[in-house]
Parts: sequence; structure tokens; C-alpha cells
Amino acid sequence: MTADYRLTTDADREKFYQLYQYAFNNQDSPTRRAFFMDRYQHGWIYGLHDQDRLVSGLYSLPLEVNFHGVKYAMHGIGDVMSAPEYAGKGGAGKLLTTALEAMAANHVPLSYLAPFSYGYYRRFGYEHVFDHCHYVMAAKDLPRIKPHDLTGTVTRYGNEGLELINAFYEQQPANQRGGVVRPAWWRHYLTLKHNWSVAIYRNSANVIEGYLIYDREPTNFAIQEWSTSTSSAFERLANFVTKHGTTFETFSYEAPSADNQLDLLADPYTTTATTTPYMMARIVLLHDFIAKYPFTADVAPIRLAVSDDTLALNQGIWELSRHQQVVTFNRVSPATTGQSDLQLSIQQLTKALFGTRTLLSALEHGQITGDTNAAARLDTSLVHTRPALIDYF
Repeated sequence: MTADYRLTTDADREKFYQLYQYAFNNQDSPTRRAFFMDRYQHGWIYGLHDQDRLVSGLYSLPLEVNFHGVKYAMHGIGDVMSAPEYAGKGGAGKLLTTALEAMAANHVPLSYLAPFSYGYYRRFGYEHVFDHCHYVMAAKDLPRIKPHDLTGTVTRYGNEGLELINAFYEQQPANQRGGVVRPAWWRHYLTLKHNWSVAIYRNSANVIEGYLIYDREPTNFAIQEWSTSTSSAFERLANFVTKHGTTFETFSYEAPSADNQLDLLADPYTTTATTTPYMMARIVLLHDFIAKYPFTADVAPIRLAVSDDTLALNQGIWELSRHQQVVTFNRVSPATTGQSDLQLSIQQLTKALFGTRTLLSALEHGQITGDTNAAARLDTSLVHTRPALIDYF
């Protein structure tokens, strides 16, 4: 089935691009064509035809993520689209199911996507796990920042700065909470898509300790990424931002998680902070994900009845244990009926394993059923730092 829907020819690529433009009301331009085609060549591309017309499409983008020190293969789903005259006929859903089956067949345990509808993608096993926090401050409210350490340097770059900061990016704890491990081609794609500026702070030994990625909009200084590992780096880069106070009317920052930092401000009232839902995740191969999962403690045997309406290989009653850091995870029955401690969907299990919501909380909200003690016992071994994600696809 997968082979029938994979797009592989130059003609298919052009049809996909034309449908992408129409479906998302995008205008053709040399810049758009350049970043689109660069991304396209790295994806698993799927399309549905009616005669010789491409009427539905999506891409499945092979990447890797760092989940608390564990590297997992992950496919990012994007450009899920149908021609308006074919909308509502199930074409996009058929392609998404095909893409998920292909991931499972190729041992890809995770998938992320940016939803146009949370309800729609929950039908295919995805769940909301990532949030962002958007900060906005008027130029007149910028704090006065006097750095204590003046021995290091801040240097400005264009998009070429993305290459210089990648090693630092990968070392930061915030980017190891489900964040993308950025390969060279992805970094190149970002330079084609965005006209960003990069400011890098280096200490007196010329070692990078922080960076900003920002966009100079007509009236807004838009910070896309801000990462530091020392107080000196934070102060110097914050001071760099405030020096633009006479050039822009507002300053914004899109933080990769909902953890706000308003307590760091002298006057939090000067800042508007808005938590916004971001992307969804799906466990594609439950066994493979659990086998490498970074449990924080051993787990006495516990049985989970997991339902998955899209991928039957995840469904059933699973017995999980971890003893002396060795994980055992076996499916004891393909049916969800039978003796189990907790009964939950693949979506709710995804949230618990990603640290978005505890099992006890899900039980209290009626999202799962089962034994309270079992939920508490498993919770103690799971990651509880909420996931974070910067990238978009």
C-alpha cells in the first residue's frame, strides 16, 4: 500500500508544490521554491491521485530527537493537504495512516506534527504534548541591564551563525527534552527559509556560552531562540537586546516550553506572557520506545491495557518491569480485555511518558482508568520535566 502512495518523480514533486501553494494560499517565489524543494528531497512524500491529478498529499520527514539523553528516530508530519473539491473524503487520513504504517515497518518509534485540529489528529493517535510561552514587552519597558562581566564578546552573524552554535545547542538541557537533533541539511533548510540574525556570546577563552537567534521585523525585535549556560552570557545577551530599544517598538520571545521566567523581571507587569499550544506527538512503536525509555527508577511488574485504533501492533495488554536498570516489556495479549492495572489509550500513555501529565492526574480527570496505587507507582519512575521543542515542520 505504501508504494502506491509514495511520490518519487519530478512531475510528482511539481504537482505537490502546486497543491501546497493552493491549499495553504502561498504565493510562488524563488525563496519559497528553494526552501520547499530542499525540504522535499529529504522527506518521504505521499500523495493521492484522481486520474492524473494530485488531490491529497503530505510529507513524513526523517529526523532524530534527544529525549533526556536517549536518541530516537522521529518523523515530522507536514503539509497535510487536500484540494478543496476533495476535502472531507478521507484522502489525507488515508495518507497519514500509510505514513504511520511505513514508520512502524522501518522502526521509527516517534512522530511529531503541528495540528490544524487537535481533534482530527487524535483520531490517528497523536496527542498534544508541547506548549510555547510567548513574551511581549514594549521598548519603553525594557529593563536597564549592566553586565558584571565585560571580558567576553558578543558577535553578530547572519544565518551562517546557525552552524557555529549547533554543538552548543545540542548540549543544552532544554533541547534534550524531546528537541530535534539538527542535521546539516536541516540547518541549511532553516537558512533558506528564514532571514535570521544570530548573536553569539563567547567568554574570554573564546568558548561559546550563549546565543540569540532573532528576526528584525518592521517594528518588533522577535527573538526566536535564546540559550545561555552562564550568568555572564545571559547578562551580555540581554544587554545586547536592550541596545535595540530605540529601533523597535516591541520585543518578543517565543520560548520552547510553557515554563515562564517572569520572576526574573524586576516588574513582571511590563510583560505579556501567553502560553500557547504547540505541537503533538505520537508513539508509533510502543515496544521500541519503552525499551530505550529513560526511566528514573525501577518498576515492579505492572500491566497496561493500551488501546490504539490506528496501529494494532501497539494495542493489547503489556507487562512492564524494570529491575536493576534492565527493562522488560512484553505484550501478553493483543486484546485489551483481561487483567490489567491501568487502562489507557496510546494518546494518554504518550502524555505520561513525555512528562506532560502524570498518570495520577490523568486518572483524576477521567482520561484513564485503573488502580490509583498502580498509577502512583509507575509515575515515580517516569520523566516529569515537561517536554520542549523549538523546531517546526
